[in-house]
Amino acid sequence: ALALATLAPLALASTTAQAKDMKGRFGIGGQLETLGYGGGLSVPGGLSLKYWIADFGIQAMIGMDVRGDNGDTDADEGATGLGLGLRLLYNFARANDTNLYAGAGVRLGVIDLDSTVIDLVLGVEHFFTDFFSVAGHVGLGIDVGGDAVNVSLGNVGTWGTSFHFYF
Repeated sequence: ALALATLAPLALASTTAQAKDMKGRFGIGGQLETLGYGGGLSVPGGLSLKYWIADFGIQAMIGMDVRGDNGDTDADEGATGLGLGLRLLYNFARANDTNLYAGAGVRLGVIDLDSTVIDLVLGVEHFFTDFFSVAGHVGLGIDVGGDAVNVSLGNVGTWGTSFHFYF
């Protein structure tokens, strides 16, 4: 009995980890990432939608920032920013409850914003249950929407974090 009690945990520990299969799963959640910026206004995040086709996924993001005019000057200080993002994702390493992914996409700032950012990201998504995950990523952002091309690697504009509830 003692030998069985000693060997049972070892047998369980030696089993192969099951990868988190996301095929056909749809997730809705929040994304904290700069979706668009310009003129002192930025959209710091918003709604995130993910759909996984096997190890390939699509992420769409939308966020809005509306600032009213405080009326203390004659200048119109009100502004509206709409941030949109679309990203293709690929899970290239999967563990029991965690997936490592790479992605490429574009983030747009429209209305009173003028930014177009092409991004490449490397991230990790951890599942606390089969239905709830948190994720984070860092990457390279290339702003091609302004007068000059700006490249950011690892600064706060290329970081992101999110949570998703999957169906």
